[in-house]
Amino acid sequence: MNEADRAAEQELLDYAQLSGPERYAAFVAAIARTRQLWVAESGEFVLTLFDADGQELLPVWPSTGTARAALAAAPNLKGYAPVLRELETWRAKAAPALTEAGLGVGVFPNTTMQCAVVTAAELLGHIDAVLADESEQEDDGDGALDLERAQRELAQKFAKPKS
Repeated sequence: MNEADRAAEQELLDYAQLSGPERYAAFVAAIARTRQLWVAESGEFVLTLFDADGQELLPVWPSTGTARAALAAAPNLKGYAPVLRELETWRAKAAPALTEAGLGVGVFPNTTMQCAVVTAAELLGHIDAVLADESEQEDDGDGALDLERAQRELAQKFAKPKS
């Protein structure tokens, strides 16, 4: 891992302490930049959680470090480990399966497994909007996450997800 990747990972770990909507904005910005996300698996089982309303969710994280930190804080999830998913593969295979099964997406759970909840289609729409905005703007060259800009853009385009 190079210095820029280490800095981005530390930034995401710092974001894990923010509110659900702020973590959601950081997640979308990170995924638009890296085009990767992480789920948790144990053997052949993929981790799912249930929110307060009983909705089954697939938790997703923006980096292996954020997933490890959240999983390490939950002793009952000791056997689970982060597994990388490329965005386009997840879009083609997992997102349709989640929709068909009626599962939501638990975005960027923190160490108490609190997360923003959206559908797979909503999440992909938000990521695609950020990708479209990024392609219209010149790259600033540093590759760093811009949480404030991501929050502004998401607030302008979409209603905030449930936290």
